[in-house]
Amino acid sequence: MEVAEILEDAESLRYEEEISRNPYLLDVWTKYLEFMKRGKPKQRFLIYERALKCLPRSYKLWRAYLGERAAQLKHKPVSDKRYLILANTYERSLVHLHKMPRVWLDYCELLMSLKRGTLTRRTFDRALQALPITQHERVWPLYLEWVDGFGVVETAVKVYRRYLMFDPMHREAYVDYLAKVSLRRLPGQ
Repeated sequence: MEVAEILEDAESLRYEEEISRNPYLLDVWTKYLEFMKRGKPKQRFLIYERALKCLPRSYKLWRAYLGERAAQLKHKPVSDKRYLILANTYERSLVHLHKMPRVWLDYCELLMSLKRGTLTRRTFDRALQALPITQHERVWPLYLEWVDGFGVVETAVKVYRRYLMFDPMHREAYVDYLAKVSLRRLPGQ
């Protein structure tokens, strides 16, 4: 899709001229996106991509772009190819926003909903490596929730042991998990 296809009227042309004069101003891009609110998703995504080339570290732009891409897939089956595009977009955002826990959490939630086991675990691990330890408390509850429901006991035990290194006060949660798992294994052994 070319820029010429977006320029349907004089107002779009006015925004394009303003962008050509000031491509590094966030306000210009957000006003243009607000103007194109009723435009086709393809058009809006092209504008986001152009904006992010100029402002790659803009949390506001990435957050809005990822939100729109995710909203487009709200009630679509997980086999939709656009989920792969969304996951790749998250990866690109993390190149610039790797210290932002909200982006990591949203990406992990997406992978959880897609039932991507190994990729989800690796992404949680990358989040814990990238974020300062003061923000780990935001990641661990979601990580533990995922590992509880994932169903692979060996993985869960390893994750819980790592969690106990972070916060030893939650030994009871680990014991409860082990008790729950042993109860499930008893009847069918």
